Amino acid sequence: MNKFSLLLGSLLLILASASSAAKFYKWVDDQGVTHYGANPPQGTTSSEVNTRANASSDQDRELEALDARRNARENAKEEAAKAAEEETRLKSEPDELAQERCEQHRKNLETLKNKPIVRRKNPETGEMEVLDQEEREKMIKNSQKALENCTRN
Repeated sequence: MNKFSLLLGSLLLILASASSAAKFYKWVDDQGVTHYGANPPQGTTSSEVNTRANASSDQDRELEALDARRNARENAKEEAAKAAEEETRLKSEPDELAQERCEQHRKNLETLKNKPIVRRKNPETGEMEVLDQEEREKMIKNSQKALENCTRN
């Protein structure tokens, strides 16, 4: 009876591991987006993805890289939309836009001079970072130059 239980347990374990190792596929569409699924699409080259829990896989790294590329693409689209909107406003409302920019420079200069710690969003990573003294001085000079142009107009 003991051998039978051991044999039955081993057989169930083998069947359970075989069923959990379902096949999944990875492919890239025409827009460069990577997809994962149980069935590969017809007419597209796909590769099998290793889904075993104890096997080595770079799937997490690939998913992180995919998220980073998607975020970068989304940020680029947003920046392009902002630039297009500003270009339209520059043509239709140049004086109002110049006043808004001058006001923003005044606020930035006040913040840079009066706050002991200034943070900004890193344009490359999207993370918040504390300005070092050198960068702070550089931004103060740039804001002062911009404000000189504001008073001339």
